[in-house]
Amino acid sequence: MKRLFFGGLTAIAALTPGFAQQIPDTTQRGQRVFAEAGGLVASGSSTPFWLRSRQYGIVPLNAPAGLVRVGAVRFLGDPDNPKQVHLKLGLEAVGTAAPGAARVLLPEAYASARLGAFELYVGKRREVFGLGDTLLTSGSYAWSGNAMPIPKLQIGTRGFVPVGFTKGILAVSALYAHGWFSNTDSVQGSFLHQKALFGRVSLFRNRVRLFGGVTHHAQWGGRSEAVGKLAPGGRLPSSLRDYWRVITVDQPPASDSAQYSQFDLLNRVGNHLGSIDVALELAGSRANWYLYYQHPFEDKSGVAMQNMPDGLYGLRWRNAAPEIGTGFRLQQVTAELLTTMNQGGFTIDTKNRQYDGADDYFNNYQYRDGWTHQQRVLGTPFLTRYLDTRPDLRDLRGGFGRMMISNNRVQVLHLGLLGGWPSGVQVRALVSHSRNFGRPIWHDPRTPRTQLSGMAEVLVPVRWGTQSQVRLTVAADEGRWLSNSLGAMLSFRTLLSQR
Repeated sequence: MKRLFFGGLTAIAALTPGFAQQIPDTTQRGQRVFAEAGGLVASGSSTPFWLRSRQYGIVPLNAPAGLVRVGAVRFLGDPDNPKQVHLKLGLEAVGTAAPGAARVLLPEAYASARLGAFELYVGKRREVFGLGDTLLTSGSYAWSGNAMPIPKLQIGTRGFVPVGFTKGILAVSALYAHGWFSNTDSVQGSFLHQKALFGRVSLFRNRVRLFGGVTHHAQWGGRSEAVGKLAPGGRLPSSLRDYWRVITVDQPPASDSAQYSQFDLLNRVGNHLGSIDVALELAGSRANWYLYYQHPFEDKSGVAMQNMPDGLYGLRWRNAAPEIGTGFRLQQVTAELLTTMNQGGFTIDTKNRQYDGADDYFNNYQYRDGWTHQQRVLGTPFLTRYLDTRPDLRDLRGGFGRMMISNNRVQVLHLGLLGGWPSGVQVRALVSHSRNFGRPIWHDPRTPRTQLSGMAEVLVPVRWGTQSQVRLTVAADEGRWLSNSLGAMLSFRTLLSQR
């Protein structure tokens, strides 16, 4: 079992907690309305990995499927005046139809009040957490844009804000949020806690930039009849005092044994995780280089770096050379390595060490659905639910029996490419090779299993008075971890109005 933090995270969070990036929106004023319709087919019943992953939970897991999206963004006030409050309203509705299920989803529905570099918003919107690439990545470790956004109330900065007396050398980005998880079969009425703080140092006229910081996420509170003695009276700790303990990562005193389970007393209130990130950006006249590392933690061993070398390692190259000619231009290359094999040791018994091992990433024995929301993993999609694997591997077990996340010990090599022509036609490709080892403590003899997943996409602009585009995506899974599948998705998107 996980023995969470002690004081380590609290000390670090006080100095540096996490960074959230909203998906860029080029709309700066007025109103924009768009619509999209498409469909996907596959050779099997499962949608290929790179058609459904990092899509904010809107692409069905099963094929064939159809999808219709309608969205709008509206600004009220003057976004260009930093001394006046202006509002941003966003709404997106998605209708999907797949075998046995038709759904209407709201991946975005929010109202945001902005003043200068600061923002307060309520609702849900597309976000990713952590330092890294957002376009061609395999997914940030803790919060990757793989699941449906969670409704929350959040206050923070809009990106990095320069610290005045440093003449732009130092900048910070911060946020604090409270959210509400959807009910599941195992837990109802649980909450989300998030906080983040990052710093940036700009040197040599912004040609060199250093980044660092921490993100902290926690699921806490709620009701559960499914976990027995781990939830006394069917209720998980959810008082204001418990909320303070979630924020500070403080441990309940042993004298409160009547109110708290032995799990809470041994660990911490709630299911905690996050990442400690560092990055280096080099901006040249012909290329921009971005090197980043996201270090995972779920307990004090991760905060103390006892689970090294676990984490997401990435390198992004972006073409900054002047555009010449009418031929193909390679715009960006992203290469990543994800490893989660250490986990503070393969077993809980660490003998004379100060820290426990077998962190069992994304799993928790009170929140049985693990680090998921509406049937999708919130973090990197390469840590997979047993429901997403081949049918003959859904009984895969690790320590303490079967858990929702059946595979959290992985090694992944990932490559992403982006290019295009001056006409506006763009191509994008992703390819990922993974080795999947299951979970800590107990080794299943059927592992490791290798998997290759790839995707190629072409986007073609359509000149029909308004801004429209056709997108064709082909993806395939080949290996021994996921069901083999070849699929394609075709969609048409148009900008209905902009003013």
